[in-house]
Amino acid sequence: MTVMVRFTMTFLIMIVLFLGGVLVGMNQASIGMIQMRGFSSGTFQEAVQTEKLETGDYEVQVLGKDFAQVSVQEKQQQYEDHNEARGLQKLAVILESVVNWVYNTIIYTIYHIFSAFF
Repeated sequence: MTVMVRFTMTFLIMIVLFLGGVLVGMNQASIGMIQMRGFSSGTFQEAVQTEKLETGDYEVQVLGKDFAQVSVQEKQQQYEDHNEARGLQKLAVILESVVNWVYNTIIYTIYHIFSAFF
């Protein structure tokens, strides 16, 4: 019976030490994240901070870096510009295939003309 009690006590001590190590490790990781920012500020404790301004816009900070709120119209304009450029790319691909077809046709015709003589 003493072996079983001794094993149980050893096991419980190991569990307490393991959980204590986990807590110390989590604390060290938190301190490391705070130091990795490059500054220590008591106001900056969250990774993402949002704040509503008086104008109704939102100010968002991710790890201390500001992100601006962009209107839907600006994003729509960027999307249309991107699609317009994509349309030009499609036109270029079609033009390339036409030029390639004409070139191959000319080469094929010249080859058959010369193959008839030789």
